[in-house]
Amino acid sequence: MKKLIYLTTNPHKVEEANEFFSKKYGFNIEIVNPDFEIVEIQAETCGEVAAFSAKYAADKLGVAVLKSDSGLYIDALGGLPGPYNHYFDKQIGVEKFLELFKNEKNRKARLEHCFAYCEPNKDPIVFTGGGTGTIAYEARGTKGRWHDKFYIPDGETKTLSELREIDYEKEASYWGDAKDKFTKWFKEKYKDELK
Repeated sequence: MKKLIYLTTNPHKVEEANEFFSKKYGFNIEIVNPDFEIVEIQAETCGEVAAFSAKYAADKLGVAVLKSDSGLYIDALGGLPGPYNHYFDKQIGVEKFLELFKNEKNRKARLEHCFAYCEPNKDPIVFTGGGTGTIAYEARGTKGRWHDKFYIPDGETKTLSELREIDYEKEASYWGDAKDKFTKWFKEKYKDELK
């Protein structure tokens, strides 16, 4: 049976991959924490970052891999942090970020969620999704990444973190359809090997 190799060091992405690819679709998935640093380029979109990382890893490992990336694009910050989400979290964290943002009236934001699949010595294929929402005034919830605690999807009053605590499937829907696009493509491409 075809094995899906998903590269990540992020525990939240491990949970996401197990819930979606393994439990929901029954893929034979191997989540790999590589023993080398996967290069992440500076780019304007998460799709570019995921594509570069997937190609780098596939060529280095000699196997097809799946790599994901996500970003939060805030209108009032000219689109930052975007694909630099991790660095914002590491450098200033949730509380300091919200303190800096407390007097901002324009709280519109957009999530981008991308998956890049790449076979060795080939170009990566990128699947992109996302959604829109607003930035809360205070952190709420205990699950997920840093921005999950203050990002409220359009049509909701709860943060992604609070939604994940109540209903994983519903919370996952606010990340867009990149996972679904990839799954449909992967199932079609490898239909004979997934039986």
